[in-house]
Amino acid sequence: MRSDWNLRGLSVIAFAHGISDFFAGTVPFAIFLVVSRSGLSPVYQGALVFLWYLTSSIVQPFFGAYSDRHGRWWFLPSALLVTMTSLSIAAAVSSLWLLAFCIVLGGLGSAVLHPEAGKYSAMLSGSRRAGGISIFQVGGQIGFAFGPVVIALLYARFGLGGSLWLLIPGTIAIASVFAMMRQVDRSAVTLHGAAHAKAVPSGPPDRFGVSLLVGSTALRHFTSAAFMTYLPNLLHDRGVSLGTSGLIVTSFLLVSIFGLMAGGAHSDSFGAERISVVALCAAVPFLFGFFILGGPMAIGLLLLGNALLSVQNAPAVTIVQAMLPKNLGMALGLMNGVAFGLGSGLVAVLGIVVARASAATALEAVSATPLLAALSYVLVSGRVPRSQPSGEAARSERPVRIEPLLEAAHRSE
Repeated sequence: MRSDWNLRGLSVIAFAHGISDFFAGTVPFAIFLVVSRSGLSPVYQGALVFLWYLTSSIVQPFFGAYSDRHGRWWFLPSALLVTMTSLSIAAAVSSLWLLAFCIVLGGLGSAVLHPEAGKYSAMLSGSRRAGGISIFQVGGQIGFAFGPVVIALLYARFGLGGSLWLLIPGTIAIASVFAMMRQVDRSAVTLHGAAHAKAVPSGPPDRFGVSLLVGSTALRHFTSAAFMTYLPNLLHDRGVSLGTSGLIVTSFLLVSIFGLMAGGAHSDSFGAERISVVALCAAVPFLFGFFILGGPMAIGLLLLGNALLSVQNAPAVTIVQAMLPKNLGMALGLMNGVAFGLGSGLVAVLGIVVARASAATALEAVSATPLLAALSYVLVSGRVPRSQPSGEAARSERPVRIEPLLEAAHRSE
């Protein structure tokens, strides 16, 4: 093969991830509209948000473990169809119970898709695994950033039934994913077979090392999510208009794309742990600079800080997948599901500090959290398996014949 990764296949996976996270971005709006229309307490709003995180994030490792053993090519597009359909009709339902049902159904679809997509991203990436994972993550981040904007415009134009219009483009997009996934699956088996042939048999999984990285990612996500959640409160206290605040928050989400790309590109060359430690530590001065300075320069420092925080995403998944080479889907579920769920829980707890003190006080304290996240990488640096193909070392290895592997795979189907 002239190349050791499949960019076309990775683009399909990133596209599917973007569709899924686009609809995930509509969930807060749907919950807010139904709860407000029913005249219910915001307590129900918080409970439904927790229900979404429970079904879409926390359970991901369980679906990932099942997919690693029994996965099929149609799992991913089928899960995407479930998420798209249920969340498109969520805000148009007439009762809180129907909304909860749609959220659970959409969350489970998302929980199936993410480990599947993460597994395929690793299998299609060859020796450039961090780069492949970053492409997968960029697709999701783009979808998540634009989901709230699109759904808000549809609600403003067509009312509560506006989300139903998403069924048309959603169906077309998912049909295209269905059409391409069989070929993507074949390419993934080919590339992963060649990479797996180079691997040295591993011992029992390093549960302590994996736990350290899950905790580190939870802290990193906590930092970003805390700013995303409470930044409007802080900007309002500073006299910034609602429209400008929305633009800043959207920019805060979009700028992380550059960090995701940088993390994937450089960790394959310089090492995932090293890149993660440097980026997390470098983010702290920029975050504190946001509170020291004022005006546009402060916003610029905040955006740079969040871009540096997102550098860690792809390297973290790559390391955990190296620690769990036989459980690529479960590894993604741990990092994308459990870690993000834990970080989101900390954001809810931080709301107590925001209520009793101020958003500025709470977020300034959070700005030092990336240093703790970086410490986890220092502790785990000597525990990462070095047999996985990555960086220049893997590219310099002699090619391996994969035909026997493919024949064995076909005989086992």
